[in-house]
Amino acid sequence: MIRFRSSMSVQLTVTLSMALLLFAVVFALFTTRHVQMFGDDFSARALRTLRHRVELNLADRVRERALHYDHFFEKIAKNSALLAEKARDSLFVESPSSSLLESMTALEGAPSGVFMGPLDTPVFTMRLSDGEPSPSGITPEGLSCLVPYLEVLGQASEPTVAAYLTTMNGFFLYYPNRVSREAFSGLTLETLKKRGWFSAATLDKNPSQGTVWTPMYADTFGHGMVATAATPIVSPEGVFKGMVGIDLSFQRLFEPFFDEDETSLDVDGMFWFLLDNKGVPLLFSEDVLAFFGLTGSVKEGQGLLTSSHAEVRQYTHRLLNLDKGVGRLALGQGNWIVSHHVLSSMGWVLGVVVPEEALFAGLKGTQSKHRQTTRRMGWDIVAGAIVFISLILGLFYCALRERLVRPLQMLAYQAKRVSEGYLEIETVSLKGQDEMARLAASFDQMIASLREGRDFQERTTDYLEAMVRSRTQALDEKAEELHSALTELTTIFSNSMVGIMLLRGGRRLWKANDRMARILGYDCPEEMEGLSMRELHLSEEMFLRYGSRHYDALVHGECMQIDYQLKRRDGTPVWCTLSGKAVDDSVPPDLDKGVIWVVDEITQRKESEQAIRESEERFREMAELLPCIVCEVDFSLRVTYVNSLGLKVFNIAPEDFHKPGIVLQAFHPDDRQRVVGRVEISLGGGEVEPTEYRMIPVGGKEMTVLFHSAPIVKNSAVVGLRASLTDVTEYRALQETLLKQRKLELIGSLTGGLAHDFNNMLAVMLGRVELAVLSLSEGSPAQEHLVIMEETLGRARDLMARLITLSTQGEDVERSVSLQVVLRRCVDEVGGASEGVFLDLSAAVPQMPVVSSQMEQAIASVLTNAREASDGKGGVWVTCRCLEKGSQGHTALTEASVVEIAFRDKGRGIAEEHLPHIFDPYYTTKERSTRKGMGLGLAVTHAVVARHGGTVAVDSRPGWGTTVYICLPLPGGDTRG
Repeated sequence: MIRFRSSMSVQLTVTLSMALLLFAVVFALFTTRHVQMFGDDFSARALRTLRHRVELNLADRVRERALHYDHFFEKIAKNSALLAEKARDSLFVESPSSSLLESMTALEGAPSGVFMGPLDTPVFTMRLSDGEPSPSGITPEGLSCLVPYLEVLGQASEPTVAAYLTTMNGFFLYYPNRVSREAFSGLTLETLKKRGWFSAATLDKNPSQGTVWTPMYADTFGHGMVATAATPIVSPEGVFKGMVGIDLSFQRLFEPFFDEDETSLDVDGMFWFLLDNKGVPLLFSEDVLAFFGLTGSVKEGQGLLTSSHAEVRQYTHRLLNLDKGVGRLALGQGNWIVSHHVLSSMGWVLGVVVPEEALFAGLKGTQSKHRQTTRRMGWDIVAGAIVFISLILGLFYCALRERLVRPLQMLAYQAKRVSEGYLEIETVSLKGQDEMARLAASFDQMIASLREGRDFQERTTDYLEAMVRSRTQALDEKAEELHSALTELTTIFSNSMVGIMLLRGGRRLWKANDRMARILGYDCPEEMEGLSMRELHLSEEMFLRYGSRHYDALVHGECMQIDYQLKRRDGTPVWCTLSGKAVDDSVPPDLDKGVIWVVDEITQRKESEQAIRESEERFREMAELLPCIVCEVDFSLRVTYVNSLGLKVFNIAPEDFHKPGIVLQAFHPDDRQRVVGRVEISLGGGEVEPTEYRMIPVGGKEMTVLFHSAPIVKNSAVVGLRASLTDVTEYRALQETLLKQRKLELIGSLTGGLAHDFNNMLAVMLGRVELAVLSLSEGSPAQEHLVIMEETLGRARDLMARLITLSTQGEDVERSVSLQVVLRRCVDEVGGASEGVFLDLSAAVPQMPVVSSQMEQAIASVLTNAREASDGKGGVWVTCRCLEKGSQGHTALTEASVVEIAFRDKGRGIAEEHLPHIFDPYYTTKERSTRKGMGLGLAVTHAVVARHGGTVAVDSRPGWGTTVYICLPLPGGDTRG
């Protein structure tokens, strides 16, 4: 039995106590610090989350309101366009039947000439005093058809205040019919034309002929600030006939919403605002104007761009340039959260302003209390840890001395002797059944086992030495093979023509080859080791998008290949082809073990593709700019490409382009076989000269095109045909017109010479007949025959006068009579209004001198034809007006200021096949005679007008009547009559 005594227990206890005490203090301080950091971080994240949610909530509320108003404005605009379309069809397309003034009564208290419709209708109808004296094209039936449309569309556009319609003839319709008659008694057409809502719809300011919104203005009927959806009424001929307007009340639309929302949120200082597209407040609380740097009232037109605060001006610039957004504005002693959204249909900006202090004041107080609590908790932890460690150390010291230190000293001594090789030692005996006693027993058993193990070790040592020598030799051979394979793989990896990189845990680059370093601009692969993949992407957003799109493929063990832009070391982008696969073969693979990527630079290929796309885009842009049809077809005559002009002209729906032979439908049936033959020759490699064919466009009017074509060759093979089709219809018509003009000049020269000679002979014959009549006595039988001969010779003289006028040899007579006198004289000669011939002579037409005899002959010929075409059943209307340069004439904009004389009848009209020949001499559809017609009337008219420097045009449809337009140039320096 061996026993030991020592002071080690005291030393061990003191050392352990100091270590535990130091650990307790460090642990307490560390815990306190991290508790405080956790509390501060939690408070900051809570504040950011709340701020973000508030911003999203504000943006959603503003966007919902903005989309609501946009939908409402679009509905009103559609209603205005629909009403304009119905007005055009009812008033200016359908055939008129009677005069409108017969169904209207004079408006009491208004100037003379003002008429109004019935009072019991929901729509107020009014005929203005300065409209046309004899209105045409407007019927009671047409206006009655518009009454239900005005009423229905006006009610459907609530909260609009009015819907109205104005025509250039001088008619005015207004819904609802609740405004006093005195308010309308002073209206005139000129007054309405000066209104902003009327001028906004005119074709000068609205060439697209669509619905436009006017700026806000004060309504004259007391409806406050309104905006108008104005739509022009345009006839099928493109003439501006009037306009349709629907007024939108500003107060009725917006103020109820603002009043409701100001009380619906429990946030002090929150308010909504509405700005126009220039930053001028349309709805803004008066009490915050000065706070935002506006000294006057909103009604004075001050905008936020004129604010005295630079922050407000800068934010307003950003606000007007963005469709929507959320931002912050620092004013005074606090910050403001601003959210806005642009109303796309109007260009206005709808937004809300919320003070940040009102939202987060309570949260900041809570954050301060939370920070104080966490600090107090840390110090409590420190004090508790010190007290607890002190108690534990005291108890531990008492138990340690008797139960651990002394037995350990005894076991340490015996263990030291065993370590020195002495296995023949005495056993250690301890009383009791505790752990130390069991440890001493185990120590004795260990000594016995060591004795047995020593003997076994000696027996197995020889066997193990032989086994180790054998295995060592095998491992050396395998190591040599592995070294050779590793050398080969390293050589391939380093000298590969494509970049290779291996990613491991956390998407970090673990290994890369030289080619990968050159692609990304690094000097050597070692510089790339440890790089995060975030550094190889152009932005954080692209990094996250890349992971979300391609992570699933890697997780499922798939091999993926994509084209992607990586970022070089200097920050420039480089196009690469990425092929990647997980290293782990299990399903699903463990991506932390690695992902191998093969990268090849494709910048040159991308540049080539971009160059090809730009070349194709230039070709298409050039094809769109060409004034001819450009198209491409394949072997089956299916359309593979056509420019915008072709889409307008082809009588083929785009969805039918894929049908074989569909392109032939655009050509005239008689020319389709010729087109097929030409296409077959071109596709076969033959050369074909440009050829003219006839086409049938969308309008149905035949046109002539010049066909150029060339085969499309790809990879040395013809795959289709590319063609251009140029419209030469007007060119051919011009050729025919020039040829006809030359014929007329030749005929005029011939007939002029003959007419002069015959006129001289007729003068002699007529003089002789008059002398013979005077020489005979009264009642002589020969006198009657001589009178008939005298009348015949007089008609022959008139015929010669027409021929002389028609020819170019007529004398240049001085223009001494005004056009107005000639018109009145010609109308009076045919009976005037009593015979159904009405003259409307505008006071704006200047005094224009003309050759009286020639112009009377020309106007008389037109009036005679108009009366004969009406067969005495309809009237003839003659109007004379002045058209300024650039104004809308009967066909197009006039290139100079002219006087237009229009002769309109409601006769049977002229057939389309006769229209090209009506100015030809001796061409007539009537019975040819000296009284019925010789075919010289319009030919003489054309010659006289041309001699005065003017033009003649005819607009006629069978069954609808004929209108002849004579346009004479205005003389320089004349005064207006």
